[in-house]
Amino acid sequence: MKALTRYALLLRGVNVGKDNSLRMTDLCAILEEAGCTDVRTYVQSGNAVFATRLGTIELTKAIEAALAHHMGRPISTTLRTRAQMTSIVDANPFAEVATNPACLCVTFLARAPKETELAPLRSRDFAPELFRVSQREIYSWHPNGQGGSPLAAAIGKLRLPGAVTTRNWNTVRKLLTLLGEG
Repeated sequence: MKALTRYALLLRGVNVGKDNSLRMTDLCAILEEAGCTDVRTYVQSGNAVFATRLGTIELTKAIEAALAHHMGRPISTTLRTRAQMTSIVDANPFAEVATNPACLCVTFLARAPKETELAPLRSRDFAPELFRVSQREIYSWHPNGQGGSPLAAAIGKLRLPGAVTTRNWNTVRKLLTLLGEG
């Protein structure tokens, strides 16, 4: 029997408007029906942690099909294991500079971006904002906040395939804590 793996699930585009509302109790039920156990959600924006014996591909298909059925449209999902989330936190390139965790973000990508896809970021100076690409994540530091941030806007406009979703550092750390509690 396959061992249990703990995952963090990050959904894009839910609970940002009336038509995109997904109650976290419904998300828990959807995940349990898809074969997940010890399901816990964090804040009302599509964050959950859980354990499952399903592999990543099978799990992603099951969750996305159930969400599409429930929401009436496709929902982009991002999964990271506890080990991956630990690596993301440990690799924080802005630990010495980022004084406010609400202004430090991680954009989670479906796959590592190509250099051509990152050209809009590499062609500008966003100072005092900073970014660093690391495998399937983009770390970004917005010392004046994300609202009105040229860097946040540029990251949001990148043409990247698959799921892309951003969380602030407080949420990233909380998800890692929840993953360790299971």
